[in-house]
Amino acid sequence: MLHHKVALRPDLTLPKKLGSTKLIVVGSYRTGGAGKTPFCLWLAKRLSQPQNGPHTKGVAILCHSYAYDEIQMLREEIESLGDGGKQTGTSNFIEVIGTGNRHRTVLQLLQRKTPPAYIICDDGFEDSRLTGAVNIILRWKEDLPSEGGGIGQLWPAGPCRSLPEDHPQGESTLNLSCEDHIEFHIDRIANAQGESLPQSLGRFHRARAVCGIGSPKRFLKDLDSFGIPTADNRLLKDHDRSFPKKLAALLEQFPGDAIIITQKDACKLDEKMRNHPNVFTVYQKVSVSLSAIHHIDLLLAGS
Repeated sequence: MLHHKVALRPDLTLPKKLGSTKLIVVGSYRTGGAGKTPFCLWLAKRLSQPQNGPHTKGVAILCHSYAYDEIQMLREEIESLGDGGKQTGTSNFIEVIGTGNRHRTVLQLLQRKTPPAYIICDDGFEDSRLTGAVNIILRWKEDLPSEGGGIGQLWPAGPCRSLPEDHPQGESTLNLSCEDHIEFHIDRIANAQGESLPQSLGRFHRARAVCGIGSPKRFLKDLDSFGIPTADNRLLKDHDRSFPKKLAALLEQFPGDAIIITQKDACKLDEKMRNHPNVFTVYQKVSVSLSAIHHIDLLLAGS
């Protein structure tokens, strides 16, 4: 928290009134792998619908520029909506922006002739300059077994970069359980040719998961629940820029294996490697309970 109190200069806050724009910060106490990015996409799609207000003004999703693979994944998902914007990652209503300074970018968006109706920050919960925001916190029971877990829960000893007691829990904060309110599950596993990977593995000797994400153990658990047995998996660090090189080596070394990767990791690859028939991408689906949707609507209506 020292970084946020000193380096981020909390005196440089946003204007007390953001006009008609609503600022939403989607955060988590854990260091990564909470599901913030797919949830931000789900939320942006929902808020861009006509029944959710002045949608022609748009929704902007802000991601840290370091997370280049997440930015690309969001842009590809938005392009698939059929609204164009292949170069900028924009649809008629949703825009994805990579930034190293969310506070400055929010100010720039507010200064537009027509600011977006909603600005969604993918992460940035600890940035004390983002005043006036509503906070949606994604919680995993495995990360915080109890309130006040203590300093032992903080990275590098634990999975968290801050704790609930570090943040005020007011009316502008909504905690959502990823076990009870939000479900992240596998929709399909397919290669670029549209071939699905069967549970029997079909033509392959074995399936090997290769991922560079924040929560690789959960990815392996999801594959197991989907009925795909994996072996000799390769777990790399989040946002690993050497991912394509390491994947190419595995494809050459094990030509009889199916290589299973995440959507985010697929965004690290060039077209030739994505089109390799042995590379299978896991496509995830996000489901949000009606109760959670109701609480989100109330939170935004009151902001």
